[in-house]
Amino acid sequence: MRTTAFRVVASCLLAASLTACPAPPIECIDGTEETCDAGALPPDFCNSIEEAEADQANCHLAVTTGGATPSVKQEVFISRLSDAGVDQDWYFAQMPSGLTPRSLLHVNGGYKVPQTAVNFSLNVLKAGGLTVINGIDRHGAAAPKPVDLIIPFGESNAKLYVLAADEGGSGQLHVDNRNTYSLYMEVIENPDVNEPNDTTATPITMAPMGALTQGTQTGFLATDNDVDTFSFPVTATGRQIIYLHITETGTHPTNPPPPFQLSYTLFDPSDVPISEGTMDNAFLPIDLATARLAPMTGTYKLKINGFRAPTVVGAIKGDLRVQYAVQVQVMADLDAQEPNDTLATARPKSLSPNSSVSITGKLAHVPDEEWFVVSLPARASPSTFRYRVTAATTGGRYAPLSGTPARQLRVTKRVTLGANAADRRTNCKSNRAACPQADDAEAALINKVCELSDPPQCLWAERNEETPRIGMLRNLVGAIPVEANTATEFLVMFRDEGLGQSKYADDRDWTLELEWRDDADEAARQGGPTSVTLGAGTTSTQGELTFGYGKYLDSNWFMSPNGLRGLNDYDAIDTDKDLFQFGFGGAMGDQGWEISWDLRHPDGGTTPPGELAFELTFCDVGTVADGGLCAGAQNRIFAFNDRSLTPWYLPQSVSNGRMLFTKQNNGTSTTYTASPVGCSCFSAPRTVPGSFFANVAAVHRTTNDPIQYSIRQRITAYPGSFSLDGGTFSCPATGPDAGCGFAP
Repeated sequence: MRTTAFRVVASCLLAASLTACPAPPIECIDGTEETCDAGALPPDFCNSIEEAEADQANCHLAVTTGGATPSVKQEVFISRLSDAGVDQDWYFAQMPSGLTPRSLLHVNGGYKVPQTAVNFSLNVLKAGGLTVINGIDRHGAAAPKPVDLIIPFGESNAKLYVLAADEGGSGQLHVDNRNTYSLYMEVIENPDVNEPNDTTATPITMAPMGALTQGTQTGFLATDNDVDTFSFPVTATGRQIIYLHITETGTHPTNPPPPFQLSYTLFDPSDVPISEGTMDNAFLPIDLATARLAPMTGTYKLKINGFRAPTVVGAIKGDLRVQYAVQVQVMADLDAQEPNDTLATARPKSLSPNSSVSITGKLAHVPDEEWFVVSLPARASPSTFRYRVTAATTGGRYAPLSGTPARQLRVTKRVTLGANAADRRTNCKSNRAACPQADDAEAALINKVCELSDPPQCLWAERNEETPRIGMLRNLVGAIPVEANTATEFLVMFRDEGLGQSKYADDRDWTLELEWRDDADEAARQGGPTSVTLGAGTTSTQGELTFGYGKYLDSNWFMSPNGLRGLNDYDAIDTDKDLFQFGFGGAMGDQGWEISWDLRHPDGGTTPPGELAFELTFCDVGTVADGGLCAGAQNRIFAFNDRSLTPWYLPQSVSNGRMLFTKQNNGTSTTYTASPVGCSCFSAPRTVPGSFFANVAAVHRTTNDPIQYSIRQRITAYPGSFSLDGGTFSCPATGPDAGCGFAP
């Protein structure tokens, strides 16, 4: 349009006539011009209360009732005219007779265009200027939305006035001479049959249903700042569980979504809140549930409203489209272990050597901690305390509260060393003789558990459910060493650790299995490292790794579904280690090293419980062994690797990948072998001390069964030869150290 105006002017200037050109029309660009469309402005009515009452044709709003189609006032403008450049449109409405406490006044007005400068404001007032309700579409640069106001209004024959205007925020008033707004008013019946119940509770009638009682109710958060209050009785004695489920009936509206996030608070008979919950956002269908232990008999109260965030100013709008349903069930707590929700009420359990106990309970409400004190009498030899939790996937009298369980198992021991509580806490946190800590222990976790009670609790093991990466409760298993000649007491706690809407309970059975086993392998190693002399003949050594979760050499294993270790799991002692001292039998100089090992498959299985890693320690010349290790030691890790790797004697830049290990499943065992192409060897400086140490440890566990292993080794003169691709090749005679350059 501006281009057209320019062409008119240009043509006029080029004409031979000296007659002045007519002024081009002034266009309506953003609706704020003083005049536009060749000076024509929209009509302007209803500029005062007096005019609203007098001008029936333009300024009276017809109030529809009974669900009739509203009579909409259209083709009206917020424009700049005679009212001092500020257009305020006043309307008069006569309310009908026969209104009741459930009558709702519904006023809707605003723009239905993509853009307008006006931030539309609606105010509904009684005679004398008393505000009934108001609202503003403060949309800024976004598209405008209608202002929708709903409020209970039961005053028959009342006279109301509606003021429509620009908000005038920041001292700046806007008009729109181009776009019209619409406005209508109606009286409708509140669809919530329980209103008014903002403060006076609507009873939920409870009726027997088998072994429980239940009741239902429905409601709407129909009006601004609406609150719906319900009540129900808990009359049965003994431990009773209240299951509450709030759902949405019908199809959830999304365009636009409800103007609120439904929230609830459950109060006990003393008016103390015992549960609360809020929908994550307004786009999700309403679905909130909890299961709580009733602290007493009496009348409980449920309050439902729209969530108000601390930053929210103004009314929480209602919605006539969203109906919710409340289901309440009251049932007896069937957990035979209760009450054991605290350490003070922990269930005592005793085990005899090589015995086991199976305990069944339920996570029937939130929060629900299950505590046990397990006593093991002193015995002369080392032993192993084993634990495992499994959970039923069916049953329960209500659906699980969360689709993502977050169950936790924790095993602790009391720390009694110290003259007072502060000393005992200090020993718990920092004295590893009183409270052992894994090398990768998180101080925050250790300190947190130490602060839980007095005597403080030393954390020995923690398992955290991870679904779906680790199948249901598959990692809630472990084994802990038990010291000889000392009576031992373990505290075992099982619970849900979810937060907010992720709190979990399911009323299904779980089973805790506790077992106390002999550890003959550990008993045989009490005198120090097992000494073995290597030579040209094959030497075989055996052992069993009985406790610990097993380390991970490959960080990707954490993301493997086969893993037994959760990302946040913890063991004070990560794995059983069997210490060997392997002698070279007088051999000196570079020595070739042949090694393979077998892992048995437990209980007729098809795979071993995990893998082995050899923590090799090489002593410097002249150093003395100290507790199986030595000063000036150099440490290396030797373990199976299923990747194609570059042998040590080839530069990495060659990228000459070879399988340096083989793995063979033999049905009842699996054999791992260091391939000859790897040219495994001990360099001359390594052989001078006459021996090296090896701690055999578990890695990459897939179950917590004991790992039974057999290791075969022999040493030969270096360099040796190997077969590859149909030919025979020799290991290199020189390397970085002018000899064997193998990593150990």
